[in-house]
Amino acid sequence: MELLVGLTLAGILLGSAVSLMGTLSRAVGEGMARWDYLEAVRTVWVTTERELRPGVPGRDWEVGADGVLRLRAFRGVGRVCGTGGEPGIHPVAWRGERLPVPGADSLLILGRDGGWRTAALEAWSEAESSSGGDATDCGANEAERTGWMQWEGAGSEPPVLVRGFERGAYSIQAGAFRYARGEGGRQPLTPEIVASAEGYRRIGDGLVVELVPSPAGGRAPGFIPTLLRVRVQPQPTAGPGVP
Repeated sequence: MELLVGLTLAGILLGSAVSLMGTLSRAVGEGMARWDYLEAVRTVWVTTERELRPGVPGRDWEVGADGVLRLRAFRGVGRVCGTGGEPGIHPVAWRGERLPVPGADSLLILGRDGGWRTAALEAWSEAESSSGGDATDCGANEAERTGWMQWEGAGSEPPVLVRGFERGAYSIQAGAFRYARGEGGRQPLTPEIVASAEGYRRIGDGLVVELVPSPAGGRAPGFIPTLLRVRVQPQPTAGPGVP
């Protein structure tokens, strides 16, 4: 009788422990899914706001009927300085999130006359005096990288400033927030836990993107509000006359 009572109590305790573990496992799973989704929302917000702030709507970025955000993704700015070397090669003090990439980046070039021109970046080198000039005249600080930049077809006006950019596109497709550089494929920036029927939409000078959570890893939906709006109102920093 004592053995029977002991086994019964042990079974009850074991069943309670299993039930508790299941409850904890579901709670942890939902918590992780909630965190992943909120992190995806933060990524969309921060990335979109950062990319649109240096540009002007309709000129540097636009949203297509397919909900895809296509833009000039600015990656840095350089001041032209020092003494030039060979024709088309200029010393530049560059600052930005990365160094220029020849063949992939394009340039907006501000001339001494105040006009802007566009050109393809053909070469970039940090080697000083590699083309017969003196790049040390730039007086670059710790935030700048001094180098030689080559481009063609930007007119005869002496350049003063350059802005480097790449062509890109942001979209919400196949469950994730994605970025495509140039004609390349769309690379995911978040896990595949976001669904959106419309993608980006223009609202005045800003835009809205509606994010709907999709179940991931077999987790049931409903662990978070089903609709979030990310609105970005960029502050244009470029003056008029930019192509």
